[in-house]
Amino acid sequence: MILSTKDIEDIYSQFILPKKNENYFKKYSSLPIHLNNKKWKWEGKDFPRIISLLEFKEFLDKMENPFFENVLSFNGDSDPEYEFLKYKNLTNYNYTDDTLKYDLHNLELEKKDFDFFMSNQTLEHLYDPCKVVRNIYDHMKPGGIVYMNLPTNNMPHSTPFHYYTGFTPVGLGCIFKQAGFKILDIGFWGNREYLDFSLFKNIWADYTQMNNFSSEMDKEVISWIFAIK
Repeated sequence: MILSTKDIEDIYSQFILPKKNENYFKKYSSLPIHLNNKKWKWEGKDFPRIISLLEFKEFLDKMENPFFENVLSFNGDSDPEYEFLKYKNLTNYNYTDDTLKYDLHNLELEKKDFDFFMSNQTLEHLYDPCKVVRNIYDHMKPGGIVYMNLPTNNMPHSTPFHYYTGFTPVGLGCIFKQAGFKILDIGFWGNREYLDFSLFKNIWADYTQMNNFSSEMDKEVISWIFAIK
């Protein structure tokens, strides 16, 4: 599928532009510390992942019936999102267990009726992200939901298997729309303080190291998307 100028403008006007306001930027100016009560503690964790986790929880809380029969994830053994996700069956594959069979560029699983797919901080480590998202689309049943979060600006890591320092929120939306998904939501967060840590100090700062939790205009460091087949 080739995206038109209007397709791209629609992604921006529907999902990005409405969030470029003070209410969205200040949403986490005060952190809901009472939610730091799970096995995956926030201390020592990269701060943008805390924001994406809170947004993941909020999205599920707004669903009428947030229960999934078959969940598929990759490299997600320790992902904190599982603590908020309600499901019957979970299939998680680690790429290193079989670098051919579990390569998302060549994904061909027998089961192709998953109703939820999740991957965190992964797409930047895949050299053909468009093909990967199309492969995921082929493994979802109609109505299946996909969730991804990934850097928008980030320092190189896991080199040489790190191909993109980030995807803008619009770029992320384009990849999913091109694959055939309908976008449900796109979010983003970032500020100058965290950018200074990441890009100039080579530190993934946790919340105890930061003074400003608010997001700032055009300073995104993380984006996430929910999309449906």
